[in-house]
Amino acid sequence: MTPAYLDPAPRQYPTFVHLLARSARGLPSAGETRSFKDVEDWLLGDAINEESMLSLAESLAWRMVAAGLPVDRATIHAGTLHPQLSGFAWGWQKSDGLCDEIVVKAMNTQTDAYLKSPLRTPIEEGKPLVLDARVPGIKEQFPILAELAEQGIVHYAALPMPKRIGANRYDVATIATSNPDGFTPEQQDQLDRILKYLSLHVHRHVARRIAENVLNVYLGHNAGRQVLEGSIARGAGQPINAVIWFADMRGFSHLSETFPAPDVNLLLNGFLDQLVSAVTAHGGDVLKFMGDGILAVFPFTDEAGERTASNDAMAAADMALRNLEAFNTNPPPDVAAIKGRQPLRCGIAMHTGEVFFGNVGGQDRLDFTVVGSAVNEASRLEQLTKRLMRPVLVSEQVARLLDASMDDCGEHELKGFSRPVRVFAPRHWKSSAILL
Repeated sequence: MTPAYLDPAPRQYPTFVHLLARSARGLPSAGETRSFKDVEDWLLGDAINEESMLSLAESLAWRMVAAGLPVDRATIHAGTLHPQLSGFAWGWQKSDGLCDEIVVKAMNTQTDAYLKSPLRTPIEEGKPLVLDARVPGIKEQFPILAELAEQGIVHYAALPMPKRIGANRYDVATIATSNPDGFTPEQQDQLDRILKYLSLHVHRHVARRIAENVLNVYLGHNAGRQVLEGSIARGAGQPINAVIWFADMRGFSHLSETFPAPDVNLLLNGFLDQLVSAVTAHGGDVLKFMGDGILAVFPFTDEAGERTASNDAMAAADMALRNLEAFNTNPPPDVAAIKGRQPLRCGIAMHTGEVFFGNVGGQDRLDFTVVGSAVNEASRLEQLTKRLMRPVLVSEQVARLLDASMDDCGEHELKGFSRPVRVFAPRHWKSSAILL
């Protein structure tokens, strides 16, 4: 599920950085801290109870201030394992009293934003970088120093933490001060100790964040959350009510036989991207890729929620088909270069009902998915889209909840079901170029 980004004002971030969360608890978050020893004791004790890196970073920053360290700005940067993200960071400033959690999108390491960042050397090589903004030419080499100098900050240090096991880069903390003399040797020793203790907490929080990212990417947001919370035993799960959303590419077998595997992979990923983005944009959860098909759910808890989920699922179908039309009309260059390719088409079907949402499989290999009669019926409805020449079909149970005008396509036999079912199709796609 796409994270909700917040308005960063009064701060500003580059386009590849997005604000996820913000805290402004101020000096009270320092607790009873009066000395550096209090900071150490907290890091070795009660800091383990901080539920998030945001609260940890904010508390630590204000505790350093309360202990007498001349800190005006502090950040923590940690890499992650995610196909679209480089990592996360937490940034605190004494001047505005804010502590932000930001996400950094995957970025080209050859861009100026990265090459001229003082974080580059500590991240890649694990070497500290200590800078004085008053040194001639340093602001041109590291543009961020010019921004900090406008705030009165003159000393800046980017300090790598011990590398996490399996990581290909170092997590980094930065600390900056407006004190013209910087930090005393004693304060530098104190900061070194803080960094060692802090790294233990960063490793713990980042490991959980990576686990969340991986589970969300491969299982979906809701399934990933349940697995992370301990729902891992075979049979573990719960019954839920949901609109089941099935989609399938047309002509995939012919495509696989006609084009080389790299081209098939490009087309398949392009196809799936159009559908997944539509589902997630409308609050659905993609649970499974089945070759050239998608299984998604739009959960609900009451009658009003069922109506909302049904209309969200239909809106996702509308967007998916519009996305495919746009993709076919204006494909990316690598897809456009595939000679003899045909427009991508699909069938989408929806049904609603109670399903079991949880773990199924063997003792050593489990899958977190939905099972039940409603899933089977949605799958059979999707197979009917080709015969009826309609890109979207829904069951009667879904049709009665939709705001869109629907065509009654009559009753049809579905394989595995004893009684025929009445099927409906949205009227606005009847004459669409997306036919089957």
